[in-house]
Amino acid sequence: MLRLADHLLEQNGGLPLPKLLSVNIVRIVICLPSAITFSLLGRAATIQAVSDSYNGINLNGRRLFTRGGLAWVKLLQTSFLEFMIVVGLTGVLVASLATVPKILLACGIRSTGLGFWGVLGFLGIPFCVAFAHVMVVGNLAWVLNVLEGECYGFESLAKARSLMKGRKQTALGMTLLSNVGFRLVESLFEFRMNKGLSLWEGPMLVSMYSFVLILDTVMNVVFYYTCKPRDYVL
Repeated sequence: MLRLADHLLEQNGGLPLPKLLSVNIVRIVICLPSAITFSLLGRAATIQAVSDSYNGINLNGRRLFTRGGLAWVKLLQTSFLEFMIVVGLTGVLVASLATVPKILLACGIRSTGLGFWGVLGFLGIPFCVAFAHVMVVGNLAWVLNVLEGECYGFESLAKARSLMKGRKQTALGMTLLSNVGFRLVESLFEFRMNKGLSLWEGPMLVSMYSFVLILDTVMNVVFYYTCKPRDYVL
């Protein structure tokens, strides 16, 4: 499906941004069902397990999945809010890329590529910074959703932002490390798909991706306890 989207856009002479958006939209449609069910439930159970281990509580599978199920709706609301913020940022960028070249054309500058790449270069860095900030705050907000029952949605995002004051560079470094791991596994998957994926390689790549996801969750839970004041009560 991803190759089909690329092929259609190449035939229509699409710009790089619409092509990139089409690929991301297809990925979202494919991954959405599992992302809002198994992924959220698994992450909630992992957060609770790491928290119990951190506090010296014996692990109990039934307790983990019960707490994970109770936190699922909260995680879903926070994830949806985070997604809408990202969509808003992307909409501002896309609207600027669509309108500025036309404005330049009306002013007599006929180079559409110049307007496109100029706006992308001017807004690209602020967009990347804002996107990274949303990811960092969102990761910590997910931990708050599970470990603090009354905190979810916009409240959890605001509380996560307040909690991580003075430690944003550490959070950005953790997010960068996790994203590099995710991208490496995805690149390896795409490479093996082009070369021909063996039967045993599929489960191995899924295991690698799951390991990076668990490592990211563990880092965020430990980071939560590092940011939490000593006199703070759950």
